Amino acid sequence: MAIRRPKIRELGEAIRAIVKGPFTTKFPFEKPEIIPEFRGFPKFVEEECIRCGACAEVCPADVILVEEIEKDGKLFRRLRFRYDICQLCGQCGTLCTTGVGIEFTNEYAKNTLDRSEAINEIEDEIVLCEKCGEPITTKKHLSWISDKIGEKAYANPTLLLIKMREAGIVAEDKDLEEP
Repeated sequence: MAIRRPKIRELGEAIRAIVKGPFTTKFPFEKPEIIPEFRGFPKFVEEECIRCGACAEVCPADVILVEEIEKDGKLFRRLRFRYDICQLCGQCGTLCTTGVGIEFTNEYAKNTLDRSEAINEIEDEIVLCEKCGEPITTKKHLSWISDKIGEKAYANPTLLLIKMREAGIVAEDKDLEEP
């Protein structure tokens, strides 16, 4: 008799659940309302990011990869967000060099079976040292430094050359080659 009472109680709860409906929220059927202040996944801002890699240095989960790749004989720096392991801590955006190179979306879940869909990447050409050929930094980073220090940039030949190329005063290296 003692065993039947719990079974009858469970049966009663099951019938009540069928009649009244589920106790939980309708997660898969209804998207939750997200407030605008919610800090979701980070995303690179193409126009503002200088590709310096500071975000990768401060990321505690190593979500941001910095790669130097070669394309058409030129060296490029690629920054790649891997959302599948992101902890949404916000360190990358908070400590961004420019302060506006990374923005946070309202997206909090990247449900996918293919990890390549959970990636955001951005790249820029790397400027090489004329003497030794070693990488200095990206063109956007040098331009940002030049803008930041103002007229003092004219004392540095590399920064001066970058600004003159942006203005169209000096030709790119590829334009100087003879056919």
